[in-house]
Amino acid sequence: MNKTLLVIIDGLTGAAIEKTTTPTLDYLIQKGAFAPGIKTVTPSITLPSHFSIFTSLAPYSHGVLTNTALPNMSATAQSLFGHVKNNGGTVSSFYSWEHLRNLALPGTMDHSFLLRLRQKQDLIELAGIAACHILHQTPDFCFVYFEWTDIIGHRFGWMSPEYLGAVKMVDRALGLIVEGIVREGNYHLIVTSDHGGKGKSHLEDSSEITQVPLIAFGPDIRENFRIEGEVSLLDIAPTIAALLNIPPHFAWEGKGLAQMMEKKPYLGDLRQAS
Repeated sequence: MNKTLLVIIDGLTGAAIEKTTTPTLDYLIQKGAFAPGIKTVTPSITLPSHFSIFTSLAPYSHGVLTNTALPNMSATAQSLFGHVKNNGGTVSSFYSWEHLRNLALPGTMDHSFLLRLRQKQDLIELAGIAACHILHQTPDFCFVYFEWTDIIGHRFGWMSPEYLGAVKMVDRALGLIVEGIVREGNYHLIVTSDHGGKGKSHLEDSSEITQVPLIAFGPDIRENFRIEGEVSLLDIAPTIAALLNIPPHFAWEGKGLAQMMEKKPYLGDLRQAS
């Protein structure tokens, strides 16, 4: 099984990458594949969006519609964590918001680490711990969640100087992980967001909120490649399955982004983006 890392930067907008200094994200865009604005879901809030990313289903299909601590996911939905585990892979996660533990059923995770962010340096600590784990334990699939941008967006406003500073800090944290996987050489990396933001919230139906960047990097990803066609959060789980060389789950509604891959992925019933 190949290895893949998913990094979700909560509340990241594509405009923020253009407006501030992000050497890590810039490097990944240059050396990998990039879509400046993929579609989120409705409602564009953290937990429903994450469940859509991991189950490849819209919120009204997977059943998680709010940021509840006790989500009631549909019995027919299959999380990416469980799917990788059922196909013989090892799975890890590093996050700062406790509700995200519900993305995996009890007993699924090989390693899970929670660190609540009380100050920006906690972000660097979380990234360092994740980077060390990835290098030494080499999980087949690893999820890393960076919350700091969303915290600062709600506090000071999206695209405020403080928010752009938070994006720079997250880019620095991401750099700790990227340095390791570049040296290791056998990891694919997907970086995206759950939603954007406008003002101090993300409840409107506007492109600043409903479109987020997607970056892919790794040995089987085309270099300096622009991803074309309509892409959404639902396409992430099937794409990761293809990178892991396992079939997509039959209940997933998204399509694998085969266009950005150098080698022909495991297709199964994988539907390519138009």
